[in-house]
Amino acid sequence: MKKSNKAKFKELTRKEKVEYIWEYYKLHIFAGIFVLIVIGSFLNIWVFNPPPKSAVSVNFVGSSIFADNTEPLEKELNPIIVTEEMGNKKVFINTYIFGMKDPQMQMATQTKFIANISARELDVLILDKEQFDSLVLQGSMLPLDQVFSEDELGKLTDRLLKGKSEEDTNEQIYGIDITDIEKIKTVMVGDSDIVIGVVSNTLKIEESKKVIKWFLEME
Repeated sequence: MKKSNKAKFKELTRKEKVEYIWEYYKLHIFAGIFVLIVIGSFLNIWVFNPPPKSAVSVNFVGSSIFADNTEPLEKELNPIIVTEEMGNKKVFINTYIFGMKDPQMQMATQTKFIANISARELDVLILDKEQFDSLVLQGSMLPLDQVFSEDELGKLTDRLLKGKSEEDTNEQIYGIDITDIEKIKTVMVGDSDIVIGVVSNTLKIEESKKVIKWFLEME
């Protein structure tokens, strides 16, 4: 009577069994290991060690930016903005560098910037006056009387910048001049006036307010 494969396998030595399994099932073994690695990575990233979410997004936008100098600002802002109730969140400081020589890189940066505004991923913008005026006209900036009280704005009279979007009937306060702020000078350089403001569709008005007050050293 002819022996079955199962019977033949039982008669093999331990070494022969290992060699047999490796010869005929190594692709299955590799596939299984790959699946386990993928599942492990997924669990690590999304269950055990999920990446922090944004408590507030602060964004430097311009042509002359020292991106490496944003890290100290981020470290200082985190304990001011992030509370225990927020859980796994942190302050993110991003840079969008315009005016690059490579037209493809320039287009990619502009596209990413516009897409992130539309996706409500940007909250505070720090940018030059020309870009600020353009975004105000497009309706991308939030009137600051929706962020600060009348008394708070009164303390900033000399710094307040007004503008008018396509939908505004009258000029409104949209920005604050921060050209002379030392914390800003460490990141943005050049001769342009620098403005800070809030993106119109932000969901983090209170956090954005805290950021602006911190830069201005307001109580």
